[in-house]
Amino acid sequence: MEKKMYGTVLIKASDILDALDDGKPKSIQTISQETGIGAPTVSKILSTLEYLYYVSKNSNDKTYSLGSKFMKFGSIETTTTDFVEKTRPYLEELQGNIDEAIHLAVPQNDKMIYVNKLEPKKQSIYMTSKIGLTREMYSSGIGKAVLSQYSPKMLDNYLSKINLTPKTPNTITSKEELKQDLLETRKRGYAIDNEEQEKDGYCIAVPISRFDQVVGSLSISIPKFRLTEEYRDQIIANIKKTQHKIESELNK
Repeated sequence: MEKKMYGTVLIKASDILDALDDGKPKSIQTISQETGIGAPTVSKILSTLEYLYYVSKNSNDKTYSLGSKFMKFGSIETTTTDFVEKTRPYLEELQGNIDEAIHLAVPQNDKMIYVNKLEPKKQSIYMTSKIGLTREMYSSGIGKAVLSQYSPKMLDNYLSKINLTPKTPNTITSKEELKQDLLETRKRGYAIDNEEQEKDGYCIAVPISRFDQVVGSLSISIPKFRLTEEYRDQIIANIKKTQHKIESELNK
């Protein structure tokens, strides 16, 4: 007896995700042609999948690719997996010196995605997040660390595609102010998120480069009430030391 299938929309969504599994960004029309599903239906399903982070839309050319939700299901590109594995020992070493939330992130479609996180072992209050979570680049330390390494042309292209929507009262919402902040970030070698992404949160982040090309960033996030000038200096010294070790490993 033929098995009856339920949830035709789910089946169509699965077909759409399968079409994107080759890693190539695709338009609604291309997905429609490859799956045999009408373009209006593809558009509706993609909107829901994007809301749930199963797909990511490139606002520049309107193409779609697999989203950050697949990070936690293990569907991570080989290069990202390699990045996570090679950096893990250095993150663990960093945590031994600074017992705070430590994040490793990579840029994707004008956002940052957490690909690894170490939670503090002794602190009862710390900044919450999870692997696979996305952050805006302009409002987060991990994002600004990467943006600080962009060429003027790349930065202008990024800024042309986004709105600097405030996340908190401290979020930089002026493009000129953001450019100045990124210039200062590049000069000092680390980014600061002073309650720009989350209220009561403070983050210090450094870019991670491989063969002179930025591939991600590393951050330490703490509740702001725990911040002192001495502790801040300690965090900066340790995260920059870890940055150098990771880049030496990646450049082998």
